Amino acid sequence: MAKTAELNLQSCVSLPLICDARVLGALTLYSNERDAFDATELNLLMELANDLAYGISTLRARAEHAEAKARLDFLSHYDPLTHLPNRLLLGDRFAHAAEVARSEHRTLTLFYLDLDHFKHINDSLGYAVGDQVLVQCVERLRQCLPPSATISRMSGDEFVVLLTGPDDLARIAGLADTVSKAFAEPFQVGEHALNASCSIGIALFPSDGDDFDTLFRHAHTAVNSAKDAGRNAYRFFSHEMNAGLVDQIRLTGALAQAVRREEFRLHYQPQLDLRSGRIVGMEALVRWQHPEAGLLPPGQFIALAERSGHIIPIGEWVLREACRQGRLWADALAQPPVVAVNLSALQFKRGDVLALVRDALTTSGLPAQLLELELTESILLQDVDSTIATLQGLKSLGVKLSIDDFGTGYSSLSYLKRLAVDKLKIDQSFVRDMLTDDDGASIVKAIVQLGHNLQLTVIAEGVETESQRQALTEMGCDEAQGYLISRPAPAEACLALLTQA
Repeated sequence: MAKTAELNLQSCVSLPLICDARVLGALTLYSNERDAFDATELNLLMELANDLAYGISTLRARAEHAEAKARLDFLSHYDPLTHLPNRLLLGDRFAHAAEVARSEHRTLTLFYLDLDHFKHINDSLGYAVGDQVLVQCVERLRQCLPPSATISRMSGDEFVVLLTGPDDLARIAGLADTVSKAFAEPFQVGEHALNASCSIGIALFPSDGDDFDTLFRHAHTAVNSAKDAGRNAYRFFSHEMNAGLVDQIRLTGALAQAVRREEFRLHYQPQLDLRSGRIVGMEALVRWQHPEAGLLPPGQFIALAERSGHIIPIGEWVLREACRQGRLWADALAQPPVVAVNLSALQFKRGDVLALVRDALTTSGLPAQLLELELTESILLQDVDSTIATLQGLKSLGVKLSIDDFGTGYSSLSYLKRLAVDKLKIDQSFVRDMLTDDDGASIVKAIVQLGHNLQLTVIAEGVETESQRQALTEMGCDEAQGYLISRPAPAEACLALLTQA
């Protein structure tokens, strides 16, 4: 400003800096003469202003483009939440590490980590809390893994770790155990102390795969095996595991077609009253009449149906068919058996069970008191109030309710007084051990006593020997089910048993 004053300026010209209809600023020229610039000079100055505006705009665009490119490069190689490498960058680092490992005859290890039940955190507390847990998970991994390890995030709650060594299985297992223990302590997020254990699948280079995609796929197969084993565990990949996965994929793909073609069959297993020796119930057990593999037991496809959602239409068919068969027995027998049908947790959660049962009873004409619905304890871990309301609605129809595999779940005991159930089914694992293990016998006795104190019928599953039957009778157990009485059989064969009884 002092310099301007010394020049004794008499006039000025202000030219706007405009580019693409955007005003960037103004270029102002001062003169110590009045009307110093003629029209030609003004035109020249305007061209200069336009060029200057274009230059400024170009520089800014280049800067924005460079920033956007850097951001795009980051997002294409890193996870935005944890800033960990993504699968693309992990694959690139694996390629370099594999080249070195081949030349030095070394092993590479891939850990596939999947947080157990992490969805519950997001669903109950929100994704913001879940994100904080994920960030804390990364910090724990960094603390327990070697500095040379590449920790990457795949998506959601899944991480993959690339380790250059160790070369022996014992040290690899020890490292996996260290990772598991690192997740043992709760994660503190605000006022919440949250548990988030992890399942780990382990695949080794080059024995389990010589390229990244194969090794990645096999590590993912192994983590699924760890989850199937109860979670909070680690599993090494095996080729038998992969063959089993291929079979599962094939069966899962055929399930939808099996539902449409009605390839399922029901077999029934009798339930015996231990006092009278009379068959009082028939549990409906589904089989799959596979066009190529033959008659498949439920253990080979029910879990697949649960994961794929096909259990909903399968469960509906089972209920309707069992009710239809139950009505035939009711018409043919003076003392017809109660027909027991299993309900899956997914079926209970996603389907309108009350309306389904009501419709099945109405369509078949089966008296409601001749239908028993078996509930797993996992059903009772869902929305308790809603579950109890549904169970009360089912009871109002007149059907019976039982808790299947009692003693293997978590929280049924605390809800038994609130639930309108009629029967407890002792899991076969307790029955199998009760003659050789004092703890097993004590558990069976305790369940029988608990059930009777609550005015419930108690039935034991998996009864295979006369000694087991005698012991259960002496304990006061009401009913028994198992191979000693009969293996599951088609309805026609069961009619002969019912007639003989």
